[in-house]
Amino acid sequence: MHGIADCHRLLHSKTMNWDDLKIVDAAARTWSLSGAAKMLAMSQPQLSRRLRQFEDQIGARLFERTPTGLKPTEAGAKLIPLAADMRRDAEAALRTLPDLPGSALRVVRVSVDEVRAETLALGFPALKAAVGDIELELVVSQQHADHQNRGTELQIRSCLPETDTLVAHKIGELTYAPYAARCYLDRGSIEGLSEAIKRGTWIGFPPDNLWYPSHRIWLEKTLRYQPALRTNTMTSARDLVASGAGIALLPVFMGDANPGLVRLGDTVQELTGNEHLIVHRDLLREPAVRAVSDAIAAAYRSIRQTLSGGSHLKAAG
Repeated sequence: MHGIADCHRLLHSKTMNWDDLKIVDAAARTWSLSGAAKMLAMSQPQLSRRLRQFEDQIGARLFERTPTGLKPTEAGAKLIPLAADMRRDAEAALRTLPDLPGSALRVVRVSVDEVRAETLALGFPALKAAVGDIELELVVSQQHADHQNRGTELQIRSCLPETDTLVAHKIGELTYAPYAARCYLDRGSIEGLSEAIKRGTWIGFPPDNLWYPSHRIWLEKTLRYQPALRTNTMTSARDLVASGAGIALLPVFMGDANPGLVRLGDTVQELTGNEHLIVHRDLLREPAVRAVSDAIAAAYRSIRQTLSGGSHLKAAG
């Protein structure tokens, strides 16, 4: 005689079809094959065949067919309450479904450095309109964000992540060029990049790999002397250049936007870098994160010419 062991074997089966338990539950609630078939919108022969196949699969009869209806066997008496519990859980889940969108993620944190913060500001009105009522938090820091502990949802950086739990999508390119203030050029009678390299006062970056290493390498290869002034942010470098303190490599969208600055030659191709939007794999299916990701990518596309310097060229010499 079959009993609890059969039920345990059933519940641990990797090939069990949960729809079979619906048949068991319907048969137990109506105590008839015809009633169960009607409840599940099936024909009686189809339901009877499915129930028999299920009983054959588990190696135990669940119901006795009697003239007065179905009666549970010992195995059926063990399984029927479990099938009923599953039905109640499924009904509770269905009642909860309409409320789930309201409890989904509604605040998306985007980690950027000061350059990417200004980049997003260029297209922010369209970006905010695209994400609707999703709240955005722009967290400005030079440090890499902590995705593993959910310190942020999205991050914009030029470098690629070093772990396969993070996914990076290229959303654009950022180009750089040397700039100086008009007042600085007039004061030093510097005309063009070659003059600036020979005898200009350059603004560089601290000797730390964290602060724009490719720019430091370019300066070391190009100049015969150390920059007289150093800073660790592009915004402060731009402000120093605007004050007439010297010459610096700046993102072209920042330099071209300042009417008091002059671009000293073409963009430096070896400093052109890809912009990546980085997200944790677990968040790829989160609707709010996906919406913000799409909106950021669209914002970068809309200002592509500005970031590359193609929309505004003002070079000296």
